Amino acid sequence: MSLTSCREPIQGRIIRTLKEGYWDRTEVIELADGTQRVRKRNKGGAALGPWGIESLRREILYLTTLPASAKGAFPPVLACWDHGANGSADVGYEIPFYHRHTDAGELARNLALNQREIDEYQHELADVVFGRLHEPMTVVGSLAGHMVATIRHALEKLSGDPVLNCLISAARIELNGQPAVGPSVALDRIERETDTLAAIDDAPSVRLHGDLFLENILWASTNHPSPHERRLILIDPVSVAGISIGLPLFDLVKYESYASGELVALRSERVEVSGFTASSTSYRWRIRWEDPSMSAYTIRDWRGVFRRAFEAAHGQTDTRLARLIDGYFSVAMALNTTGLQRQARLLKGTQDLNAVLASS
Repeated sequence: MSLTSCREPIQGRIIRTLKEGYWDRTEVIELADGTQRVRKRNKGGAALGPWGIESLRREILYLTTLPASAKGAFPPVLACWDHGANGSADVGYEIPFYHRHTDAGELARNLALNQREIDEYQHELADVVFGRLHEPMTVVGSLAGHMVATIRHALEKLSGDPVLNCLISAARIELNGQPAVGPSVALDRIERETDTLAAIDDAPSVRLHGDLFLENILWASTNHPSPHERRLILIDPVSVAGISIGLPLFDLVKYESYASGELVALRSERVEVSGFTASSTSYRWRIRWEDPSMSAYTIRDWRGVFRRAFEAAHGQTDTRLARLIDGYFSVAMALNTTGLQRQARLLKGTQDLNAVLASS
């Protein structure tokens, strides 16, 4: 990937770390003239994960090749670089630091907005995503094929753990008290017995954000921040496995996974999991909604307005496709996590794949 259109970074002093990602770090830096930027770069070879460097490269390519119609939704890239080989690569980019903006995830966690303000934010988000970003695009190759290959890759890697393999390869299990099959068997049956994958490929495709979590949406909650700054800014695009074009439902499913509180619970391990023993066939998982920290997602609605706007723009949600997309995200990220979070994500992905079979 050529980054010749980008300026090289200017030496700066690190002020603080904004986010420690799975394979990258986002920091605020201050330049010699006192101005500040946000710098996002990989952590180095020890923390790349299976898609780390390529994910960052795709993100830079996305941001630096946006058409004029979509550029206004994202910050400008002030510098970017790609030095060295994958084993010792230094890849990253810089964007402006928006002092007056806060990511929507933090606003949600802190109950910083009332419902009227949250609805206003959702209206603005829908206008940006559905009116500016979701332009018709053509997928190269099979999106469904990519999803299946990603799920299979993750399951194969996870099967190296004998305890996880008992679930992954099982022909018959009980999950939350209901009969089910393991995720590998479920995926095989989805391919053989349903038209779900064909429906994915037949659906109209658009340019996606691809990683539309609350944390990747910046919002200035009091009026317009300045004549030169937009109130809502999207950051950190492209899905973990590289999807940036596909059916619009991808962005809705990603958004709702966080806006519902579900992803927050998984990341913070506010979940209960059972059944992972060498000979178990009965599994359970649940989110601890009673945890006080989860109340932010039960007493405020961060998704209703956005979903209604989605359906006005793109039509009624196909639950079967939504569950397949959700299962794809869950299984892929199970590979990138550990411990209780990995187990919960794998069980959620298993539940989603079984739901696709049940609704087909």
